[in-house]
Amino acid sequence: MQTLSQLRAQINQVDSDIIEKLAIRQQLSREIGEIKLAQGMEIIDPSREKELYALYEKLSSEYKLEPEFVKMLFKLIIDYCRKVQK
Repeated sequence: MQTLSQLRAQINQVDSDIIEKLAIRQQLSREIGEIKLAQGMEIIDPSREKELYALYEKLSSEYKLEPEFVKMLFKLIIDYCRKVQK
């Protein structure tokens, strides 16, 4: 069995990985915003968001996570990325 210290070190690594992935997502969102601006597109794309939330629900089930928690988390992420795109 792992020690408390070992488990916490693993959590620190996972948290670091999450932040790294959020930074990548932010940069991708910024690039998407530039494309949307150049093409005269709206920032908000309801059909894309519907597609994403369906994916999040599917992944929540696969990883045995509470779907409502995942939905709330990604709502925050998507709202932030919208601001980055402007």
